[in-house]
Amino acid sequence: MKKLILLCLTLAFSTTLFGQNADTVSIKKEGSLGFNFSNVGLSNWAAGGENSIALGTVYFTKVTRTKGKATWMNQFDFALGGAKVGDQDFRKTDDKLILASRYAHEFAPKWSYSIIGIFRTQLLEGNRFDEDPNNPGEEISTKISDFMAPGYLNINLGIDYEPNDILTASFAPAAGKFTFVSDDVLSAQGAFGVDPGEKFRAEFGTNLLLALDIPIAENISFNTTANFFTAYDSFGNVDVNWETLFTMKVNSWFNATFGTQLIYDDDILIDQGDGTSSREIQFKHVLNMGVNFNLFKKSE
Repeated sequence: MKKLILLCLTLAFSTTLFGQNADTVSIKKEGSLGFNFSNVGLSNWAAGGENSIALGTVYFTKVTRTKGKATWMNQFDFALGGAKVGDQDFRKTDDKLILASRYAHEFAPKWSYSIIGIFRTQLLEGNRFDEDPNNPGEEISTKISDFMAPGYLNINLGIDYEPNDILTASFAPAAGKFTFVSDDVLSAQGAFGVDPGEKFRAEFGTNLLLALDIPIAENISFNTTANFFTAYDSFGNVDVNWETLFTMKVNSWFNATFGTQLIYDDDILIDQGDGTSSREIQFKHVLNMGVNFNLFKKSE
């Protein structure tokens, strides 16, 4: 691990030094902040149903600095949402915290070498709710995740291919995946692939990252990112993280987004509810409608 980190830092430092010239610096800023709210209230409603309230917020910012053949991008994504249905307690429905940084230096038209770092975790505790066999109608809450449990850090050193503004492909033959489980209980269970009692796991392998950003119509856009990682000590067992996002803008302050995320991680076992666990495809979709504010102009 120390050798990989040292190599990454050396590359970033050396490219920065060689990139010092009279080239014009351009900075592009993007950012948005959104709030979502929904409520259902029922009184003597013959068709049945339950009162509900749902809240959510999403925040995104991205800053790209270009100087000559060097590009440095930093991105921050945050989302948090929850809902209360009937007499249940307020429960979270969405929770993500992502920091990403990419430094690339072009060595040929459409080709660059790059170093990419992506950090992912969540903010709040996550729970599974099961029916209490001893108290019908009651539920048992079991913690299955928390802040930095898991936390993931990916560092990729490789080559990027950008034929146009729509597609980016990044292949990293030197890639590190670092998993953190800071919670004592989850660590003792060996959750998220760490050895029982350990709070950290390092894997080294190869990584392929594909990204598409497609303007479908004037107010509709689609982007997707697919990440594939395989460790050298278990080559062929591929971890997948595939995310998509449709953005539909109604006007300058109101929009709707529909996002999906598919995860397959060879190290994560999903409780089947019968005392057994197995590797499964994880899938999530989130539909948000609400007010949205642009924090920056599209370009500066």
